[in-house]
Amino acid sequence: MNFSILISKVYTKFLALHWCVSVITAMTAVVFYPRLPQIVPTHFGYGVAGSPGGKLTIFIMPIMLIVLGLISMPKWIDQRYADYTIQNTAVKIFLIAIMAIVWVAVGTAFFTYYRLAW
Repeated sequence: MNFSILISKVYTKFLALHWCVSVITAMTAVVFYPRLPQIVPTHFGYGVAGSPGGKLTIFIMPIMLIVLGLISMPKWIDQRYADYTIQNTAVKIFLIAIMAIVWVAVGTAFFTYYRLAW
């Protein structure tokens, strides 16, 4: 199987998973919001909260995920770069990596918010 075709198929699955993660994150933020204290940690360094923020900041991550999902739509990538070219494949690999990194960050933050809420 051609590498570009494989990456396109994997990318489509990652994007579907990304939308599931986005919806779950948005619903979780709505559920956690009333239970959180007014000040929540927003930055973590070496396992310690580095800076505080208002509890509305928990909605930044779901919004960021939605924007990333919109930017990552295959229609827009395929319009810019012809499908199955090196550039198209490279952009899709880059976006898969970005999605995975963002998911880890969102998971870490929401695990912390879960511990604060309950």
